[in-house]
Amino acid sequence: MGNMTEDAAMQDSLTSPYFSFGAFSANTEPDNEAQVFALRYQVYCLERLFLPAENYPDGLEKDEYDAYATHIIAHNLSRVLVGSLRLVSPPADNRFPFQQHCTQLFPDRMKLPHHECAEISRLVISKLYRRRANDTVFGVASQLVADNPTAQDIYDRRKEKREDSDRRKLQPVILLGLLRQMYQHSKRQGIRYWYMALEKPLARLLQRLFYFALIPIGKQADYYGPVTPCSLSVAYFEEALSQGDPVLFAWFQESIGEATDLAATVPLAETIPLRKPDTDSIN
Repeated sequence: MGNMTEDAAMQDSLTSPYFSFGAFSANTEPDNEAQVFALRYQVYCLERLFLPAENYPDGLEKDEYDAYATHIIAHNLSRVLVGSLRLVSPPADNRFPFQQHCTQLFPDRMKLPHHECAEISRLVISKLYRRRANDTVFGVASQLVADNPTAQDIYDRRKEKREDSDRRKLQPVILLGLLRQMYQHSKRQGIRYWYMALEKPLARLLQRLFYFALIPIGKQADYYGPVTPCSLSVAYFEEALSQGDPVLFAWFQESIGEATDLAATVPLAETIPLRKPDTDSIN
């Protein structure tokens, strides 16, 4: 199932505020893969203008790294693709995608075992689920990525703290579900380190959600806009999240022992308190 009208998306979001999440390897699910490439084309080529649309006449944004990727996907309950990201694990003799653009790397921070690393990239959320006036391209309210937010409790979306309409704005359900699925896939596949090249708003968002400090591994570069290459240990991610938000960490751990990736509905609205960390390492 592919396209969805705005009216249908609104009705779906009002009556079915849950999503399912899954993962698949390259060339194993052609229908889902085509939907991922189409959503990436919509966001990267038509909305954010990172890539020239004329280079993709079929309306599918893909590159050579998709051959080594696991795609993490989110569907609404109508089985429409609403978000995705990819984990790229290239062979030992191939570079990671960020290395094409981020060339001024710090040698002492690039000594991680290649076979235990994967790069997180191509995070996209359908515009049908970021339709509020202050929504960002990451599917979250703009105050969650603001450089200097003013309200002390701006990150707290628990029911006793906010009206329902305000809490809905601070529920990054699709993003959290994608990252949970990515984390669980990484644990099952023996991935111990993540690379990523992040723009500052996304770096701030991730640090505020998960309480870690991102480690820059190179100088800022132009990679679809200014980004900083970073690495993150999965073990450190677990330690930071378990101490900063035990409830969210427990949800990330659920069903992790299953042999295959799960597609589970995620009722986050009442249960995940989102709190502000002490500091941001990239700001």
